[in-house]
Amino acid sequence: MLDISDRWQLLRLTSRRPELMDRMMERMRVSFSAASRIDGGMALDEARTKCIFCRHGVECRYWLEVSDKLRAPIDFCPNTAFFRCCTDDKQ
Repeated sequence: MLDISDRWQLLRLTSRRPELMDRMMERMRVSFSAASRIDGGMALDEARTKCIFCRHGVECRYWLEVSDKLRAPIDFCPNTAFFRCCTDDKQ
């Protein structure tokens, strides 16, 4: 069972990560409707779970803030392949 500090840490982690995923999807021009149709929405849920528990949150936030010209993250994002298959322009 988690103690109160572990619960707050988990809450802080899970509440900030979806914001990063939303920003990443926007940057990569992911079609939300296309993403939500893959595997009946399960692929999008899996991507969100990967994002929540990803160990690269600091890298992700930094990349989103400084790389406004780049559309695809380097190799740190575990959802890159999924995002690419859901883009509007199939980059």
